[in-house]
Amino acid sequence: MNVSLIYPLLSRSRSLIDENKQYWPPLGIAYIAAVLEKNGHKVNIIDRDALLRKNSMDFDRADRETEAAIESINSDIVGIGGTTPTISDVFYVAKIVKSHNPKRIVITGGPHVTAEPESTLKDCDYIDGVVRGEGEFTMLDLASGMPFDLISGLTYRDKGQIFSNADRPLFQDMDSLPLPARHLLDMKFYTRPSRYISRNLNLRSTSIFTARGCPYQCNFCAGPLFYGRKVRFHSPQRVMQEIRTLIDMYAIEGLYFAEDMFLSDKARAQKFMELFKENKFNKKIKWFAQLRTNIVDRELLDMMKDSGCVQVEYGFESGSQRILDLMGKNVKVEKNIQAARITRSSGLRFQGNIITGYPGETEEDFNKTLKFLWKVRPNTISLNLFMPLPGTSVYKMLKEKSMQVPSWDVIGDPEGFNFNYADMPHKRFERLYMKARISTVLPINLFYFIKYNLNNPIRLFKMLATQFRGVAIKLVRDLYRSLHE
Repeated sequence: MNVSLIYPLLSRSRSLIDENKQYWPPLGIAYIAAVLEKNGHKVNIIDRDALLRKNSMDFDRADRETEAAIESINSDIVGIGGTTPTISDVFYVAKIVKSHNPKRIVITGGPHVTAEPESTLKDCDYIDGVVRGEGEFTMLDLASGMPFDLISGLTYRDKGQIFSNADRPLFQDMDSLPLPARHLLDMKFYTRPSRYISRNLNLRSTSIFTARGCPYQCNFCAGPLFYGRKVRFHSPQRVMQEIRTLIDMYAIEGLYFAEDMFLSDKARAQKFMELFKENKFNKKIKWFAQLRTNIVDRELLDMMKDSGCVQVEYGFESGSQRILDLMGKNVKVEKNIQAARITRSSGLRFQGNIITGYPGETEEDFNKTLKFLWKVRPNTISLNLFMPLPGTSVYKMLKEKSMQVPSWDVIGDPEGFNFNYADMPHKRFERLYMKARISTVLPINLFYFIKYNLNNPIRLFKMLATQFRGVAIKLVRDLYRSLHE
């Protein structure tokens, strides 16, 4: 069969100021595309965010090009991947597809619909089926013409009723997957020099997944629902093959390892570092990875630095032990401080990710987080508002308490988020949050951004001119709100 795979947009208001999403290639659907192609199916990938940027933010033209791309291969199946903040565009695209050809099969997948399969079908009559969990082999069954009622991992409608088949077991042999079909993506577009993937270093960068799954049970995270709790790894040799392809074909300068559990297996990590140096990748690219503070030690960090790593990323989330416990982080504040200290002493930079506004957070907890940030002084801070994601423990808790949750468009959009789950008045929380962005996050981020990009002033000034529009808009809004309170 012919299959179009679509990566949807954020809400229109958020798309106009969000500058980050356009640099991340949609590897999830690229993996699906690779499996389909390997089995003889014709596939194209349509990234609506890329279309929007290439058409000067003209939404109508992006819609027309989406339709034209589907028609270009006369698609039998249209698969739309999506997260919670993009689900409205999933519904919108499904309607466009069906209005042009009601016989086309429209399928959606991703973390959001895995958590809410039946409500997705109830909310959108234009969707025929929902792929729950990993989509490679469920989509392959669909493209091979298997009847819906025989396909594991599928929720579907039939004659006005909704049926859910048994879950599909997670496949274990990660190396049996072909490399993601990046040849179907405009990699020149994604690898433009930017500060996003390379965490404030202006490099031609891209992302890679070398593992799936996470054994931890953070109450705010929906990852294990989608990828499972058992960590499944690509072999170090397979990872080297993919990295060499990225260097040779796309001339990347930076690489971000996007999985949650990059170095949880220390034996694998050591082999990885050895191969990185053996292949001289440490001389060709800089790389970045997410780590948990409870697994790092100085030896591991020194190995990473020696093999070309320049920055790691920690989910500190809070400087309050009480909030960390409520989140189910299973880590101590002291351990986070220790990890920050040994990371800095190793010569690696680090980013600190923070979630604020978590249910039950008090002003005292908030202030502890600010003190923590000034104590550990990350090179980059990502300050995020808590967003209740379907499929998470905290989302379930809020629903059980009959607490209101925001519309899907608003989730993930700090500029449009008017819900307050913190244990303080909304106006007070909003004021603390804005003050933190202006007086803590902005100065630290801006200082290190300029410091680490002075060696390439042309790129630095180009980036300041082209990639800080969203930051400027948010800063003006924050200042306006603070002055009018």
